[in-house]
Amino acid sequence: MRVKNTLMVPVLLFNLYFITSCSPSGSKTRKEVFIRQSDIVSKSLEVKGMTCVGCEVTLEENISKIEGVVSVKASHSKDEAIIEFDTTKTDLRSIARKIKESGYKPFTN
Repeated sequence: MRVKNTLMVPVLLFNLYFITSCSPSGSKTRKEVFIRQSDIVSKSLEVKGMTCVGCEVTLEENISKIEGVVSVKASHSKDEAIIEFDTTKTDLRSIARKIKESGYKPFTN
């Protein structure tokens, strides 16, 4: 019985550490964002150079980092990305620049 009790303490301490380290910290603040529907546009961009689903994911992740981008859906089989964005926060030029930085060639339709 002595062995079981000595193992239990480190396990409990590890679990306690893990739980507290994964909890949200009090220093993070939430930011409320208000978007007028009239400021949101959806554009289809022709994107050359995507060859697989991995390319789609890469492009979607990179474009979604742009402030003002609401959604991104890329398709390597259609050579396109459909992007919804807030025109008061970003524009097609910034999105095209991010597509180029991601290693693909953007063209507006």
